[in-house]
Amino acid sequence: MQERIRASATKCLDWIERNMLSFDRGYWGIYERVRTDLNQRVALCRPDTATECMRAIYAYNQKYQTNRMQDVYENLVRWLEYAQDRADKEGDTAFPFYLTDGWRDFPRGPHLLYQNDNGKIIINLCALYKETGDTRLLVMAKKSAEWWLSVQKEKGYYYDPLCINSEGRADTPCMHLWMMTAMFSLYFVTGEERYRKSGYKAFDCAKKYIKNGRILTSYELNKAEAWRPVSSENYIALLCFALCYQYTGDDAFKKVICEIEDFCNELIDESGAIKNFTVETKNASLNISENLTDLVYTLGFAMNALAEMRKVFPDLDYQMKAEKLAKFLTDIQCDEKDFKVDGAWRGAYNLQTGKYDGRCNQNNEIDEGGEFSVYAGWCALPIIFGMIKL
Repeated sequence: MQERIRASATKCLDWIERNMLSFDRGYWGIYERVRTDLNQRVALCRPDTATECMRAIYAYNQKYQTNRMQDVYENLVRWLEYAQDRADKEGDTAFPFYLTDGWRDFPRGPHLLYQNDNGKIIINLCALYKETGDTRLLVMAKKSAEWWLSVQKEKGYYYDPLCINSEGRADTPCMHLWMMTAMFSLYFVTGEERYRKSGYKAFDCAKKYIKNGRILTSYELNKAEAWRPVSSENYIALLCFALCYQYTGDDAFKKVICEIEDFCNELIDESGAIKNFTVETKNASLNISENLTDLVYTLGFAMNALAEMRKVFPDLDYQMKAEKLAKFLTDIQCDEKDFKVDGAWRGAYNLQTGKYDGRCNQNNEIDEGGEFSVYAGWCALPIIFGMIKL
């Protein structure tokens, strides 16, 4: 299995290196995705994707004792410092959703800030800081967190009118769980009490998303993220709670994991993949195509969730589940003549037909996922650094 994982990770990094880096090996960031139906590389360079790339490169080099793409890693650190908003700009010091072609001054419409993206960025920067001691990473993580701390509401979620999403949407699992975890990750690496207090305030808010043994979806709560299947927010919750337990040692996180893990296990297909929904939860989003498994919003985070759950419950069978999912992912990795796709994963796979399939354009003209979207961030890069953890 280890050789399969190494081959898969190598092939994925080949795809990243060949297709997804901006000019001069990521000097201006890394691109979000390819849309094969439009023959288009989407021009959004995203900070969250950059940190996922950094984690994948670092994990690969540590595991296999190489120095591959270290120049790309350094370019992405430099670009993140450039991309992060300054105190004299809108959004203060949070990270923007994207910069078009990686350039701050390129026209990009209204200021866009997302809680989930910034939360993931902070978590990734803290994880890399813990491994490397590189204070540049901690400085960026704290700058972003300070802005989000300043906009945390009494109810626990994080919101300011600068965010593109509504206040109601901010109080949904998709937007909230990542930032909650980010605050605990900063507490873990700094010991600073304000991050711990913010995290627990956010945790009190997050617990209300659990109902009838699962996480309610953003679509159920606010008609948001209509394309995101039920599997996504439940496996993101599993990952976030598992990380929070490791950051704090607090058994309260084990308790909430136990409340949702039966449902998460029920979603596991015999192939090792994660089904989008159960019969009872089919209408909890608009992603209701039968037999699909979602690679953009679920499988990469599920890979990491199962890997992290081994540390929370080492005596249970999460190693077996993680290895089975890793085998499924290596089996379906794109092996195509099309260089734009080869080595990556498309956005949705049909477990019955054994082929990539489906669209993910429910209430969203930009087609967030499906067989025609080939993502670097959210999909390919989390998949490989999750697999390398095994």
